[in-house]
Amino acid sequence: MKYSRFFLSFLLFFILSETLALSGVVWTFYESLQNALVQEQFISDHRARDLSLALAKSAEQRLNNEGYVEIEKMFQRYVDESKNDPEQFRFLKISLYAPDATLLVSTDTIYTLDELRKRKPDEELSKSTFFRKGIRMKKWEWSEPENGENPILNSKRDPKVRDGFQWVVSYLPLAKSNTVRLTSPLYKPGTLDVSGLIILVYERGNLGLLFENQWKLAEWMVFNFALIALVVSLLLTGIFVAYTMFVTKDQLEHTETDGTLPIFQKKTLETPESQLDQVSDSQVIGQQIQSTNLDTQSSDVEVLPGGPVVNQFKIDTNEQTIQDAIFLG
Repeated sequence: MKYSRFFLSFLLFFILSETLALSGVVWTFYESLQNALVQEQFISDHRARDLSLALAKSAEQRLNNEGYVEIEKMFQRYVDESKNDPEQFRFLKISLYAPDATLLVSTDTIYTLDELRKRKPDEELSKSTFFRKGIRMKKWEWSEPENGENPILNSKRDPKVRDGFQWVVSYLPLAKSNTVRLTSPLYKPGTLDVSGLIILVYERGNLGLLFENQWKLAEWMVFNFALIALVVSLLLTGIFVAYTMFVTKDQLEHTETDGTLPIFQKKTLETPESQLDQVSDSQVIGQQIQSTNLDTQSSDVEVLPGGPVVNQFKIDTNEQTIQDAIFLG
């Protein structure tokens, strides 16, 4: 019974410690992943803003047929260089639009003068809030990255979360908007008139790589936290066993020295033989007195024929007086 109690106490402490440890791991993993996404968003958005402003300033002097070729090469060079970025920050597409939403230069299409003459304004883009807000921006104003009214599909490098943990992505809004776009307007030299708009589409980071690194960190935390929980449960069990043994020993020593009686005790009462002899003697004396009185009464009663019975008591003062015996019951 004692060993089973110790085992159950260890099992209870172990379950409690492991539950707390795993809860701490889950919460730490979520906080770490969220902080990593926020940091990646902050750094990537600032890099994209700086680059878009630099591209807009450089393209303002080249808004002509010959300058479009140079702008296209410049855009393509930045896109290619971003593929080698150590932080996995990539530009997917850089485009230059006229104020009427006509596409002038893009990294997705090869620029030719004949093709440029055939292009028409993109009515859907010109009516969108994203494009109109970019055209009306003040000079040197920063654009806020967004997915636009028609969200861009996320990168092919979306996180491939392990089976059973896909629900984690649903609690991370930043993971759903890894691919974003921002705008930078072009102004005519010396004026505040807008001559074009650059739209930069980029990825904030490689979510697949980020999730993989965070998952390795979570595995390391699970192993260490579980080991710490096991040590804590063993320590708590040892304290419990030592306390139980100490209390039991203290109770035994206290019982031997104090000698206090228990609350309920069975006790047998015995009557002394002297008391029994006194009771038997008094009973015998009482019986003798009763028999003497009956004999006296029978001798003093005279029965008359045909008449009522009359009790006549004769008291003789000379006769020996019989003292009454007290029965001690």
